[in-house]
Amino acid sequence: MNSEERRDYIIKELEENHTVKILELSKELKVTRETIRKDLYLLEKKGLIKKIHGGAVLETFTQETDYEKRKSEFHKEKLAIAKKAVTYVEEGDTVYLDYGTTTFELAKELLKMKNITVVTNTIPIVNLLLSNDTIELIIPGGIVRNNESSLYGPFASNNIKDIFVTIGFFGCSGIDVERGLTSHHTGENLVSKEMIDHSQTAIVLADHSKFGSVALNKTATFDQIDIVVTDSPRNNEEYQQYTQQGVDLVYSLENQSK
Repeated sequence: MNSEERRDYIIKELEENHTVKILELSKELKVTRETIRKDLYLLEKKGLIKKIHGGAVLETFTQETDYEKRKSEFHKEKLAIAKKAVTYVEEGDTVYLDYGTTTFELAKELLKMKNITVVTNTIPIVNLLLSNDTIELIIPGGIVRNNESSLYGPFASNNIKDIFVTIGFFGCSGIDVERGLTSHHTGENLVSKEMIDHSQTAIVLADHSKFGSVALNKTATFDQIDIVVTDSPRNNEEYQQYTQQGVDLVYSLENQSK
């Protein structure tokens, strides 16, 4: 296999699996790790991939898409995840809703509840929950990120220092067995990281497309997370890799639960 064929192989693997590892490619292609590193360097220079520690991801998977567009992607799956996630909330709880489109679907479910407190820096969620006057809303505030209608920055971080919640629901851009949870925007990520620490129970909402993807900013390791709610079962090996790290992996349909 010449260098061009090898790089085509790497791209194909990325298209199928979203991420590749240098060590695995070295074994599969029977070349040195240094050769693979050079291949990844050239592919990154062309703008096709993004190198990460120990491997690479497709450049297209490191770019955040428009919020409204993301709301329609895997919509059925997000609805199912939201319906499962709301079962963890009880009357009287204080709930944090993180940035993301799946947490927006969860907000629709919370709208049907009463006597809960919701902390969020996502303006679409705020606007949605305003119609329920039995829900107490807390908005930490901050700098407006127009394309996401979200708030972040030092003002937000300062205001959440003394906020602690019963249960926090968090979105992510990527979830990977080795690299944990990652997200795109540095400012939003800082708020998410702080609120994970301030949640008695931290639950991640991630549809199947997020698994195996890695974004720019690390949000959390799995020892900081209690539950991951997703739509479709992972294979047994992957399931064990998550549960061995102390994560309860829950599927949105009862008959799919382990």
